[in-house]
Amino acid sequence: MRNAGQRASPRLVLLALLILLVGGVALAENIDPGGDGSKYAWAENIGWINAEPSGNGGPGVQVSDFELTGYMWSENTGWISLSCKDHSFCSSTIYGVINDGHGVLSGYAWSENSGWINFAPAMAGVLIDQVTGEFSGRAWGENVGWITFASNGASPYKVKTGWTCSPAPPLPSGSPAISVG
Repeated sequence: MRNAGQRASPRLVLLALLILLVGGVALAENIDPGGDGSKYAWAENIGWINAEPSGNGGPGVQVSDFELTGYMWSENTGWISLSCKDHSFCSSTIYGVINDGHGVLSGYAWSENSGWINFAPAMAGVLIDQVTGEFSGRAWGENVGWITFASNGASPYKVKTGWTCSPAPPLPSGSPAISVG
Protein backbone atom coordinates (compact mmCIF):
# COMPACT_ATOMS: atom_id res chain seq x y z
CA MET A 1 0.00 0.00 0.00
CA ARG A 2 1.30 3.47 -0.90
CA ASN A 3 1.73 6.30 1.53
CA ALA A 4 -0.22 9.41 0.63
CA GLY A 5 2.95 11.18 -0.51
CA GLN A 6 4.21 8.45 -2.84
CA ARG A 7 3.65 8.61 -6.59
CA ALA A 8 2.23 5.78 -8.62
CA SER A 9 4.88 4.10 -10.72
CA PRO A 10 4.75 4.59 -14.49
CA ARG A 11 4.23 0.83 -14.79
CA LEU A 12 1.15 1.01 -12.57
CA VAL A 13 -0.32 3.86 -14.63
CA LEU A 14 0.48 1.98 -17.87
CA LEU A 15 -1.13 -1.18 -16.50
CA ALA A 16 -4.27 0.75 -15.50
CA LEU A 17 -4.50 2.30 -18.98
CA LEU A 18 -4.03 -1.12 -20.58
CA ILE A 19 -6.85 -2.52 -18.44
CA LEU A 20 -9.07 0.38 -19.51
CA LEU A 21 -8.27 -0.27 -23.16
CA VAL A 22 -8.94 -3.99 -22.93
CA GLY A 23 -12.21 -3.28 -21.09
CA GLY A 24 -13.56 -1.56 -24.18
CA VAL A 25 -13.59 1.99 -22.87
CA ALA A 26 -13.63 4.58 -25.62
CA LEU A 27 -10.65 6.84 -25.13
CA ALA A 28 -11.50 10.40 -25.94
CA GLU A 29 -11.12 13.58 -23.99
CA ASN A 30 -11.55 17.26 -24.68
CA ILE A 31 -9.70 18.79 -21.73
CA ASP A 32 -6.94 21.43 -22.01
CA PRO A 33 -7.60 22.23 -25.68
CA GLY A 34 -4.94 24.97 -25.68
CA GLY A 35 -2.26 22.67 -24.23
CA ASP A 36 -1.50 25.23 -21.50
CA GLY A 37 -1.95 22.94 -18.48
CA SER A 38 -5.64 23.76 -17.87
CA LYS A 39 -6.37 20.27 -16.57
CA TYR A 40 -5.91 20.35 -12.79
CA ALA A 41 -8.37 20.56 -9.92
CA TRP A 42 -7.43 20.58 -6.23
CA ALA A 43 -9.01 18.46 -3.51
CA GLU A 44 -8.37 19.46 0.08
CA ASN A 45 -7.77 15.89 1.28
CA ILE A 46 -6.08 14.24 -1.72
CA GLY A 47 -4.24 17.02 -3.56
CA TRP A 48 -4.10 17.47 -7.33
CA ILE A 49 -6.59 15.79 -9.65
CA ASN A 50 -5.69 15.58 -13.35
CA ALA A 51 -8.60 15.65 -15.83
CA GLU A 52 -6.28 14.76 -18.75
CA PRO A 53 -4.02 12.17 -17.09
CA SER A 54 -2.57 10.54 -20.21
CA GLY A 55 -2.41 13.49 -22.55
CA ASN A 56 -4.38 14.00 -25.73
CA GLY A 57 -6.68 11.14 -26.70
CA GLY A 58 -6.29 9.31 -23.39
CA PRO A 59 -8.96 8.29 -20.88
CA GLY A 60 -9.42 11.83 -19.55
CA VAL A 61 -12.65 13.75 -19.15
CA GLN A 62 -14.92 14.05 -22.19
CA VAL A 63 -17.52 16.82 -21.87
CA SER A 64 -20.54 16.65 -24.15
CA ASP A 65 -23.85 18.49 -24.24
CA PHE A 66 -25.54 16.20 -21.73
CA GLU A 67 -22.90 14.25 -19.80
CA LEU A 68 -19.30 13.87 -18.75
CA THR A 69 -17.52 10.56 -19.30
CA GLY A 70 -13.98 9.34 -18.82
CA TYR A 71 -11.64 9.57 -15.89
CA MET A 72 -9.73 11.93 -13.64
CA TRP A 73 -6.55 10.75 -11.88
CA SER A 74 -5.26 11.52 -8.41
CA GLU A 75 -1.83 10.31 -7.29
CA ASN A 76 -3.27 9.84 -3.81
CA THR A 77 -6.56 8.09 -4.56
CA GLY A 78 -6.33 6.70 -8.09
CA TRP A 79 -8.95 6.79 -10.86
CA ILE A 80 -12.19 8.75 -10.58
CA SER A 81 -14.86 7.63 -13.05
CA LEU A 82 -17.38 10.21 -14.24
CA SER A 83 -19.91 7.73 -15.68
CA CYS A 84 -20.97 4.12 -15.32
CA LYS A 85 -20.54 4.08 -19.12
CA ASP A 86 -16.78 4.09 -18.44
CA HIS A 87 -17.25 0.48 -17.28
CA SER A 88 -19.94 -2.10 -17.83
CA PHE A 89 -21.61 -1.10 -14.55
CA CYS A 90 -24.70 0.68 -15.87
CA SER A 91 -26.72 -2.51 -15.72
CA SER A 92 -26.10 -2.84 -11.98
CA THR A 93 -25.14 0.65 -10.73
CA ILE A 94 -26.23 3.73 -12.62
CA TYR A 95 -24.24 6.91 -11.95
CA GLY A 96 -22.74 9.78 -13.83
CA VAL A 97 -22.04 13.48 -14.04
CA ILE A 98 -24.72 15.27 -16.06
CA ASN A 99 -24.35 18.48 -18.11
CA ASP A 100 -27.67 20.30 -18.51
CA GLY A 101 -26.54 21.51 -21.95
CA HIS A 102 -25.64 24.94 -20.56
CA GLY A 103 -22.67 23.91 -18.42
CA VAL A 104 -24.47 23.30 -15.12
CA LEU A 105 -23.19 19.98 -13.79
CA SER A 106 -24.93 17.57 -11.41
CA GLY A 107 -24.77 13.91 -10.48
CA TYR A 108 -22.04 11.73 -9.05
CA ALA A 109 -18.59 10.45 -9.98
CA TRP A 110 -17.16 7.27 -8.42
CA SER A 111 -13.71 6.46 -7.06
CA GLU A 112 -12.98 2.89 -6.04
CA ASN A 113 -10.69 4.23 -3.30
CA SER A 114 -12.63 7.33 -2.21
CA GLY A 115 -16.31 6.69 -2.89
CA TRP A 116 -18.93 9.05 -4.33
CA ILE A 117 -18.19 12.61 -5.45
CA ASN A 118 -21.19 14.96 -5.74
CA PHE A 119 -20.97 17.60 -8.49
CA ALA A 120 -23.98 19.56 -7.18
CA PRO A 121 -23.75 19.56 -3.38
CA ALA A 122 -25.83 21.98 -1.31
CA MET A 123 -24.41 25.51 -1.40
CA ALA A 124 -21.82 24.64 -4.09
CA GLY A 125 -21.65 22.95 -7.47
CA VAL A 126 -19.60 22.82 -10.64
CA LEU A 127 -20.23 24.95 -13.74
CA ILE A 128 -18.64 25.15 -17.17
CA ASP A 129 -18.56 28.59 -18.75
CA GLN A 130 -20.59 28.28 -21.97
CA VAL A 131 -18.26 30.56 -23.92
CA THR A 132 -14.76 29.77 -22.59
CA GLY A 133 -15.17 26.13 -21.51
CA GLU A 134 -13.59 26.91 -18.13
CA PHE A 135 -14.79 24.97 -15.10
CA SER A 136 -15.61 26.78 -11.86
CA GLY A 137 -17.05 25.85 -8.50
CA ARG A 138 -16.62 22.88 -6.22
CA ALA A 139 -17.66 19.25 -5.92
CA TRP A 140 -17.82 17.31 -2.63
CA GLY A 141 -16.75 13.83 -1.62
CA GLU A 142 -16.97 12.47 1.91
CA ASN A 143 -13.41 11.12 1.70
CA VAL A 144 -11.80 13.65 -0.63
CA GLY A 145 -13.36 16.82 0.78
CA TRP A 146 -13.96 19.83 -1.45
CA ILE A 147 -12.66 19.62 -5.01
CA THR A 148 -12.05 23.09 -6.45
CA PHE A 149 -11.93 23.33 -10.25
CA ALA A 150 -10.34 26.78 -10.60
CA SER A 151 -8.43 29.28 -8.47
CA ASN A 152 -6.83 32.63 -9.21
CA GLY A 153 -4.78 32.50 -6.00
CA ALA A 154 -1.00 32.55 -5.57
CA SER A 155 -0.70 29.39 -7.70
CA PRO A 156 -3.53 29.69 -10.25
CA TYR A 157 -5.03 26.56 -11.79
CA LYS A 158 -8.12 25.55 -13.72
CA VAL A 159 -9.78 22.83 -15.74
CA LYS A 160 -10.84 23.83 -19.24
CA THR A 161 -12.67 21.86 -21.93
CA GLY A 162 -13.05 22.28 -25.67
CA TRP A 163 -16.82 21.89 -25.20
CA THR A 164 -18.69 25.17 -25.37
CA CYS A 165 -22.26 26.24 -25.90
CA SER A 166 -21.41 29.28 -27.94
CA PRO A 167 -23.28 31.22 -28.85
CA ALA A 168 -25.34 30.62 -25.77
CA PRO A 169 -29.01 30.00 -26.50
CA PRO A 170 -31.02 33.22 -26.33
CA LEU A 171 -33.30 33.85 -23.41
CA PRO A 172 -36.97 33.39 -24.17
CA SER A 173 -38.70 36.59 -25.20
CA GLY A 174 -42.26 37.76 -24.99
CA SER A 175 -45.00 36.16 -22.98
CA PRO A 176 -46.14 32.58 -23.39
CA ALA A 177 -49.52 32.13 -25.03
CA ILE A 178 -52.01 30.16 -23.03
CA SER A 179 -55.04 28.66 -24.65
CA VAL A 180 -57.78 26.60 -23.12
CA GLY A 181 -59.70 24.53 -25.40
